[in-house]
Amino acid sequence: MKDEIEVIGFDDAPFNRTDKICILIGTFMRGNKIIDGVYFREFKKDGMDVTDKIIDITKGKHYNKIKAIFLSGITFGGFNIANLWEIYNKTKKPVIVVIDKYPNKKKIFSALKKYFDDADERINLIKSFPEPEKLDNIYVQYVGTNRDFVKNIIKKTRLKSKIPECLRISHIIGRGFLELKKINYKNLE
Repeated sequence: MKDEIEVIGFDDAPFNRTDKICILIGTFMRGNKIIDGVYFREFKKDGMDVTDKIIDITKGKHYNKIKAIFLSGITFGGFNIANLWEIYNKTKKPVIVVIDKYPNKKKIFSALKKYFDDADERINLIKSFPEPEKLDNIYVQYVGTNRDFVKNIIKKTRLKSKIPECLRISHIIGRGFLELKKINYKNLE
């Protein structure tokens, strides 16, 4: 596997409870040092449209170069669940989810049942995904590839963090939207 393997990583910007729209950030990188693209899409908080937005960005300008899609978790903007199977089937690219700790599914399912009319559909989707596996000091879920590929590509795409740089940079850009909101709110006063 080459050092400058091309990957894209997705995270969402922080949001407020009152927000109806969230921002998805996709960072396309070569290895762990070269950023070749940053992409944004709006999606519905707690909706079910983030999967389409991830596919749309992935199938864009860098599609032929992308060797893997990284996701920062399976939920974006609250409980907008990224359908790993659909992303893989429509892009034909391995999908790798990276999370810090093993999810408390009992708590997640309880929240879904409490707040969503389509809770059973969302729960079944989550249950259909591979179980998170511990890999070094993170957890991963993956579709369309194997553990050796996941381990190697994470090693090639990390810099000083435990997560791939494409995810770390998407996260940092997302945090920048908090500053933007503060600036916009100050201008309204």
